[in-house]
Amino acid sequence: MGTDLMESIREELCRDMPRAMVSTWFSDVTVVSADGQVLTMCSPMEYKREMIRGRYLRLLSDAAAAVTGQPYEVLLVGESEKPAPEPEPPAPEQSENEWRGRRDFAFDNFIVGESNKYAYSASLAVAESPGSATHNPLFLYGGSGLGKTHLLLAIHNQIRKNRPDFRILVFSAEQFTNDLVIALQSKQMIGFRDRYRSADLLLVDDIQFIAGRDFSQEEFFHTFNALFDDNKQIVLTSDRPPRDLQKLEERLRTRFEGGLLIDINPPDFETRMAIVRSKALSLGLILPGDVAVYLAETITSNVRQLEGAVKKLMASRDMMRINIDLKAAQDAVADMIRENPGLNPTPQLILRAICDFYRLDERQITGKGRQANLVTARQTAMYLFRDMTNLSLEQIGERHFSRDHTTVMHSIQRVDERRREDPAYDNEIKTIIENIRGV
Repeated sequence: MGTDLMESIREELCRDMPRAMVSTWFSDVTVVSADGQVLTMCSPMEYKREMIRGRYLRLLSDAAAAVTGQPYEVLLVGESEKPAPEPEPPAPEQSENEWRGRRDFAFDNFIVGESNKYAYSASLAVAESPGSATHNPLFLYGGSGLGKTHLLLAIHNQIRKNRPDFRILVFSAEQFTNDLVIALQSKQMIGFRDRYRSADLLLVDDIQFIAGRDFSQEEFFHTFNALFDDNKQIVLTSDRPPRDLQKLEERLRTRFEGGLLIDINPPDFETRMAIVRSKALSLGLILPGDVAVYLAETITSNVRQLEGAVKKLMASRDMMRINIDLKAAQDAVADMIRENPGLNPTPQLILRAICDFYRLDERQITGKGRQANLVTARQTAMYLFRDMTNLSLEQIGERHFSRDHTTVMHSIQRVDERRREDPAYDNEIKTIIENIRGV
């Protein structure tokens, strides 16, 4: 394994030890291999090995973990105990690796709406004219399932088609780190750097995962500079903008922010309807109008969930021999929430659970009735909308109850008070939440 990793570990040790002490005990320590979570190092002199094992092994392990981003335990050996070198692994293919077979991502089948039109336009401009100073680097950010990877692969596929001579690398930040570790293990750092720094187009998905991994950030910084200085196109995706990536080195942050940053927001209703219809059409599925509307109204924040709901309906039709109607759509969405408890339930699912619990219909809860049972159910719904979804107070009031945000705020405060004062009512809330989650 090359000297670069050990040099970075020594620098990390200097955060906790005087530099002179690091030089005394670690100047001739080398990294031999990494196997799973064990990092083997060699210290030629026995008295140094004994000192390191007795006093500094934990510091050494922590420094190695900080630099590599991996929770390594250090095994310290002498020259005679070094393991035999492993055979060199084959180098990854220049652009396909884990992305092979994803040819169906194209600009033609990307549904464009108000929430993503700028990201679409910028990505298309990159595909048509890579390396232009106006969109290099291109940094797309937004929540999971909003189409960032689709656009990344659409760029890849279009340039691969139009410019077959282009050397394209497309990978995730996680894969970059894994390739770096393999290169260090096999003493192939020169080949690693040549491969990544000679690309004409660099496409990196989920760059946020490089934050906090010192050695990976170091290598990516130099890779970024080498390509950018040579006018090569770089496209990055992330779940957050650079300023919100904790533990991202400032020098990388400034380079990411020096390009074109574009936010992809959750799709609006019209875009969600188009996504539902497009996915159904691609599967050869005819959805009744009320089913398409229900899916578009209830799954609001994630394109992947929308497409998954359509697939689930098709699977239910084919395997369970059921008709695709509104009840089947409601059941499919409820099942998705139960199967993925980390997902936010939809407003419709919450309202349905409240209707079932209080034995009321939706019109009574969202209407103007002032009977005590209706007010309790209505205030409970507003409270759970706030607590379990990403809707603002204005959106809760205007979209679902035809009331202003001050009414919603008062309802939430009243529910909070009642939960503190009335254990029975608090248990009602907990039971409704359990029903929503399917637990």
